Amino acid sequence: MSGLLYPPHCPVCDTILPLNGAKICSVCEKTLPWVVQPCCMKCGKMIGDPGKEYCDDCLRVRHVYDQGKAIFQYTGRLRASVGRIKSGSRREYLDYYADIMAECGQKWLTLWKPDVIIPVPMYWKKKNRRGYNQSEILAEKISRRTGISVMANAVRKVRDTRAQKELTTADRRKNLKGAFELQRKLSDIRTVLIIDDIYTTGSTVDELAKTLKREGVLRVYFLTLCIGKGKKAIYIDGKM
Repeated sequence: MSGLLYPPHCPVCDTILPLNGAKICSVCEKTLPWVVQPCCMKCGKMIGDPGKEYCDDCLRVRHVYDQGKAIFQYTGRLRASVGRIKSGSRREYLDYYADIMAECGQKWLTLWKPDVIIPVPMYWKKKNRRGYNQSEILAEKISRRTGISVMANAVRKVRDTRAQKELTTADRRKNLKGAFELQRKLSDIRTVLIIDDIYTTGSTVDELAKTLKREGVLRVYFLTLCIGKGKKAIYIDGKM
């Protein structure tokens, strides 16, 4: 009955799905903009040149985090999907995306062996306005699928920073400086996996990693749903 009142929608195109348990429509499933090799060995961004190990961004910036991976390219359709999650209350999409992140990220989780998962926190006023933190929901769902404990309240965002998309790379780092604060001791935690929805320049992950490493965490990795373009890659939805 609930399916008739609140029918499930495809997370990519938002069309209503048949009531057969499908979490994505057949058309979108065939044309998902996967991240494929060659990828940067640091941030996981597609680089287009199989002879290179790192993207131009990671060659210019010394990141605080250790390594990261993403599942999809942050293209038009995924950009619109994430936008609906954030401003259109489509949190239902997160169930499908958590499945994909847990499944496709398993080989990296096996390699990294994180002790805990920590989602990127939101400033409390922003979270109250939206009603939820999409990164926190992803982290909790991934935790249930992988068995890795999640510490959703380990870090707090203490400043209401400007939207990162409005800023240059340098200004993004200044904008986030000192924005996170540890809320509990992490004395037995050596390796942390950060979960977020989008990776662009790495400023958010770096600032969070800095906060964690300052308190004794040795290794910080990240897994995100989407990642922005590398400067040398040409992106088309579904393929490169």
